[in-house]
Amino acid sequence: MKIVNTLYGGTHYAKQYKIGATFVTRGIIAINGTAGVIPSTTVDFADSYGVTADTGTYSTTQGDAEGLVSIYNRPDAIFEALMSGGAAANTALTTLTNTVASAAGTVISDTDVGTASMANGVVWSLSGANGGGPGGQSRVITTFSASVSITVTVPFLSDIAVGDTFLMCPWSSNGAAGNGTLQATTLFDQANAAIVSGTGGEVAIYDMVLDGTTNSKVRFLVIDHMLGQNTV
Repeated sequence: MKIVNTLYGGTHYAKQYKIGATFVTRGIIAINGTAGVIPSTTVDFADSYGVTADTGTYSTTQGDAEGLVSIYNRPDAIFEALMSGGAAANTALTTLTNTVASAAGTVISDTDVGTASMANGVVWSLSGANGGGPGGQSRVITTFSASVSITVTVPFLSDIAVGDTFLMCPWSSNGAAGNGTLQATTLFDQANAAIVSGTGGEVAIYDMVLDGTTNSKVRFLVIDHMLGQNTV
């Protein structure tokens, strides 16, 4: 994860904080701990300070250097995480290959939609009449049928033909459940795009880069921030 912008402009920089646990990976969400900041879990970002810019080693041995880590700590910081198709980082997103033609442009059929509901997430065209790669059309998913299909309410501009390919993710910037949570991968530095929409740690989805199976990204703000007004 990395900072890509801020809501209100101005300079952003990384401030050093005392750590209460070792940070072995940069670009992860840091939260408040009893002895200093600690890495978040994959599903809990409560009492966050932001995203780390480096790593740090924690020690309780007298004579060791004090453990510090640098954090991009602006409450309005917009962070970007690579989408991973599983709990492990750098897993390719699952490609959906449509098996039943949809003249209405609203249904994508493929058993590979799996069982993790993507309702309120987003599906986007990877190939076919609705575009492919960067710039392919995208729609909010309204209905999810496990291992069968996904349905959108706003039709794609063109018919969905057999063989057209798509990608999907559990987030959207306007979906009721898909705009308020995010789950990190096991090393905490990417976003797990294979989980049920609406599960994970509290965030605000700001935007997405809907590209290919290994380079699509989600952008978000941390809501429960120690320097903000929305801590809970």
